[in-house]
Amino acid sequence: MENQLIDMRLAVSALLETAAVHQRNFDTIQRNFEMVIAEIRDMRSDMVQMQSEIREIQMDVRGLQTENRRILDILQNRPPEQES
Repeated sequence: MENQLIDMRLAVSALLETAAVHQRNFDTIQRNFEMVIAEIRDMRSDMVQMQSEIREIQMDVRGLQTENRRILDILQNRPPEQES
């Protein structure tokens, strides 16, 4: 009977230690996951910023294209194109 009680205590102790190891592993995984989520948010923010910059560049390019057409029209003595 006493041996069974000792075995039971050892089994419970082993289970508690296993649970503690699993909890530490879970905590580590959770921290890593939170870091990955934060990095994804940063990348998304960077992507939104880049998209905004690209739109600005596209607008600048369109403006330059329009100005180039006007200059070519003047140089070639053509009437300016009507903008729609």
